[in-house]
Formats: sequence, C-alpha cells, structure tokens
Amino acid sequence: MKRYLSALTVFLFLLALGSCKKSYLDTTPSDQIDASKIFDNLNNVKVALNGIYRAIYMQYSDQEQDGHPAIMIVMDFMGEDIVHTATGTIYFRGAYRWTDHRSELNDLPYFAYRLYYRIIANANILLEGIDSVPNAPEAQKNVIKGECLALRGWAHFMLVQLFAKRYSVTEQGVPNNFDAEGKPNLGVPVVTKYSLDPQPRNSVEEVYAQVNKDLDQAMQLLDGAPPRGLYRTHIDKSVAQGLKARVALTQSKWTDAAYYAQEALKGYQLMSNTSYLDGFTDMKNSEWMWGAHQLPEQLPAYGSFYAYMSSNFNSSHTRPNPKKISISLYNSLSNTDVRRKLFCDNVNDYVNFPGVIDASTGQPAGSQTRALYMQKKFVVSDPAVSAGDIPYMRVAEMYLIAAEAKAKAGLINEAADIIDVLAKNRDPNYTRPDNISDIDNDKNGLIMMQRRIELWGEGFRFLDLKRLKLPLDRSGTGSTAALANVAVNTPIDPDNVRWQFVIPRREMQANPYMVQNP
Repeated sequence: MKRYLSALTVFLFLLALGSCKKSYLDTTPSDQIDASKIFDNLNNVKVALNGIYRAIYMQYSDQEQDGHPAIMIVMDFMGEDIVHTATGTIYFRGAYRWTDHRSELNDLPYFAYRLYYRIIANANILLEGIDSVPNAPEAQKNVIKGECLALRGWAHFMLVQLFAKRYSVTEQGVPNNFDAEGKPNLGVPVVTKYSLDPQPRNSVEEVYAQVNKDLDQAMQLLDGAPPRGLYRTHIDKSVAQGLKARVALTQSKWTDAAYYAQEALKGYQLMSNTSYLDGFTDMKNSEWMWGAHQLPEQLPAYGSFYAYMSSNFNSSHTRPNPKKISISLYNSLSNTDVRRKLFCDNVNDYVNFPGVIDASTGQPAGSQTRALYMQKKFVVSDPAVSAGDIPYMRVAEMYLIAAEAKAKAGLINEAADIIDVLAKNRDPNYTRPDNISDIDNDKNGLIMMQRRIELWGEGFRFLDLKRLKLPLDRSGTGSTAALANVAVNTPIDPDNVRWQFVIPRREMQANPYMVQNP
C-alpha cells in the first residue's frame, strides 16, 4: 500500500481542491489552497474538504472511472435488472459480463480500490490536522470531523462489500464470518491514520466494527450542525444515519437498521409523481438526501455518469445501446404506477420517449437503437452536455430499509405499514395485498420488488444480491447470452468466488502483507 497511498494523496491535494478549472501546477486560483497551508485557517480546511467530496465523482485515469458514480453503474450492470440492448461500446461491458472484477490486472479492481482509499487517506489527513487550526470554533471543527468520519466509514464499507465475502450471521443472528478452517474471513486494511506503511487485511468483523465506530462518532459530531440548504453535497446527521442504516441492514441488525432509517428520513418528503418524471438530475428534489452537484465545467472530455446512463445525451455509448429494464420486473408494475412511465412500451412513441437527442436539431438522433422497455429515468437538461446531479442517497431507500428490517424481525404488519407510504405515493391505486405473509421474500416479495424498481439504476443491485445470498439469474429479463456472456440460463451461485473483487496487482506488488482473494 506504500506506493498507492502516497501517490493518491499528493494527486488529490494538488489537483482536486475546490472547483478549480486550472492545474495548481500552473497557477493558484482563488478557489484553491496550497497543501502546506491547509491548516492555517478553517476556511482552507473547508476548501480541502470540498476537494474530497469532488474526488468522489471526479474522473480518474479512464473515462469509465468517474468516481463513485462509475461504481454505481458497475453495481447495477453486474445485476439483472438493467439489460443491455446491444453490444455498444467497450465501457462497462466487462462489468456486465462479470469478467473485469476478477482480473487483478484489470482497471476495475484497481480503480475501486484506490478510489475509496484515496477518500480514506485524505479524510485522515484532515482529521489529524484540524485541531491545530488556530482560532477555530469547536462547533465548526466538529462538523468537519463528523463529515470526515462519515466519509471514512462509508469508504471502508464500500471496500469491504466489494473485496471481501458477504457479512454472514447464523439463524440466531450471531456473526459467523469464518472460513472452513475456523479462521476469520479477510476484509480489507483498516486505515485510521495517514501512513505510507503497508498494512495487512483486517478481518471482516474488524472492518465493520471500525465502520460503525466512525458512523457513531459522526452522528454525534454532526448533531445540531447548520442546515445544508438545497444543495445536499455534504454529509449531515441524516445522511450519517442513512449510512448507519445501510450497514446495519448488511449486518442483519434489524432493530438498528429500522431505527436509523426512520430517523434519517425525518424532515424529508417523498417527491410528487410529477417530480418523479423530471429526470433524476436535480438534487433540489424534496427526497434527495445526498448527492453530487456536477457542473458542466467540471466534466471530463469524455465520460461522466450521464454519458452512460442518461436516455437523451447523444453519445456513442447510448445511441447503439440504450439501457432497458428487466422484462419481468417491468411486468410486476401496475398500469397506474408512475414508475412504469419511465420505461418505453412503444418504440414508435417519440413524444413520451424521444430517446437520444441531437442537440443541433433538437430532434431524436436517427442512428439510435430503439427498444421496448428502454429507460428515461435519467435525463439531462441539455442533450449536448452530460452534466447533472447524481443521487447517492434518497428518502425512498430509507423507507425500503426500514420495511425490510421490520419484516426480517417478524414485524410484518409494521413493515407493510411502512411500505404502504412509499407504494401509495408512487401508485395512487396501490392496495396492500390480502396475503402479506411473504412480504419479506428476498427474491419476489413485495418489499424487494419495490426496492428493485425504486432504486433501479442507482447502484444497489449487485450489493443487494450479495448480502441476501441470492444467485445472479438473468432468465426472464430479456438479456441474451450474446450480450451478457453470463448467467442468462445458468445462474451464478451465491457461494461462487466471483462475488468478490480480486485485489489489484499493483497493491499485491506494493504491499508484502496483502493476501489475494480466491
């Protein structure tokens, strides 16, 4: 890890602070700060913190490496609910085919590994230095500490989900994270101090313990912090609570998951049906809790989340390969559910589903492939610019977490009451099924079907399949073997080693203590 951590930290502080348009090596604009002066005053620390948030969505060394939003795309492409209509470009194709994450020489494992450790390293630097800032009010320092701890906890959580085995408990809810020989399952290195020294992998239990410790401290420090306003790009207490709910759900801690999810959603409102069809690119939406506010001038020459996921941006990736929803998932929606309107039921309907737009004419691009069930959930405001806000967390997810946790705890009626609120908001004709005994069925139960359709395209499906110990099964989705190259008629068993990302070769070479995954 020695070469890895030192390189990433210098890169972030020299090139990614604030919202700079020029390199620090060329000049020092007013919205940047010299790395050696970060702790001269609190404003400089805030600029550095903004740099960490920007590092979450900035592009790294390739155009399919647009920070965490690129991992969101990978997580859904590795599931079954997004279906490719054609071969398209090479970008994310290996993720869809379940090949990239299993090669230690591939860019995907290396990108994911350095992305989240970069966030961790820089959060640690701020945590270690902020108390040295002169004349800084304690309350303001605590907010920055809380954000850094939440970011560090979230980044470790992402890493352990990708690179380790799923978190496992017995039927009695007792943690059971050991291999066949009784040795603790390996997680990822826990890094709580900035260091250039290589470190061994901690156990899965140790990683989750640190994640929870960071989030618990973050919630305390963020309690009473000033409101963020309409642009929710920074983590506040509600987001830290939402992260805590995600972690608890993954650990099968049902009481905690339900509690923190219900606490997190307080003060937010579910969006209207009109807002639901606006394109999912504006974080001023009433139910967005945390996201990226991506400006056009911050876009790389090629790439970005919307270059691959929007339905109307004119790119070589979207024109030949519009993304569609699984046929079986689409058919689970009632005709009065607003979410059904996000997916095309008539390829000749250019009014409701214009598809890719030629910005020069304002008309549909003639070279676009059109397909039944293609999506319009993600729509950019300007088809010539692939910029838009990117959702990391929404209130709807909190309803879904609370309902799932209640159901898993045996509180079926309480779970149904929670899911009713979300379902009735999306479908005015929704009625609770007479038989709700299977509400928590992990594959086709009411809660899981609501979760799959609600969070479609927002980066959850691979992680859901993994934590629930479900196979990847693309039968009945409309996926074809020629495109998917995997798991259309032969599901990938949940115990297959392919559910773990391999450790990248560069980390194996730089860290003598590192152990490779099977």
